[in-house]
Amino acid sequence: MSIYFLLLLIMIFLLYQGTIFSLSYAPKKIKIISVMALIIMAFRYIALIILYTIKNQSYLYLLKPVVYANLLCIPLCGILSVLIFSRNNRIKLKKILLLSMILFIAYFILIYKSPANINVSNICGYIIELQLQAYGYIILLIINSIFLFIGIKLYNKVYSSKLGAILIIMASSFTLISVLLSSIDSNFPMLLLGDLSWILTLNYGLMKFKR
Repeated sequence: MSIYFLLLLIMIFLLYQGTIFSLSYAPKKIKIISVMALIIMAFRYIALIILYTIKNQSYLYLLKPVVYANLLCIPLCGILSVLIFSRNNRIKLKKILLLSMILFIAYFILIYKSPANINVSNICGYIIELQLQAYGYIILLIINSIFLFIGIKLYNKVYSSKLGAILIIMASSFTLISVLLSSIDSNFPMLLLGDLSWILTLNYGLMKFKR
């Protein structure tokens, strides 16, 4: 079993774990969006497992809408993590839903407008490359730069979770690095590092509600 495939399985487990934490402990306004983000991200990893294990490339193009779901879900995980660790109850569900809707629309425009090519990687099996994926990477860089700045501000606030703020700083930093490396070599699955760091951050936040 390759390290890449093992990482995919670990991510599926973490996404399942996060969904259980959310359904069991999270308040309604966080539960709705977190479950949605985790399930969509799970579809991404199911698609990556299919791309890694399947031998026939017929119909693989149908996986295009979910393979890049992290471009949508990483910002959602960041928004939720900031909400949880800032301990700010004044943030309204409507504002979060509005931001989520904007992200959904932007993501589906990118997927719809961008043609895709199917290539073969020695590490990942088949890979689907969007011709406009550079725009998604740029947006991800901008958003994670904002989260990095917010994480630093949260760390200096009195009532915020210090560990949560550190996790946000680390997750946004790892994602920035992984996006830059992926833009250099798209065959190397560095974006999984960003996915993993944000899912661990969100899972920790959701687990805190158990108290």
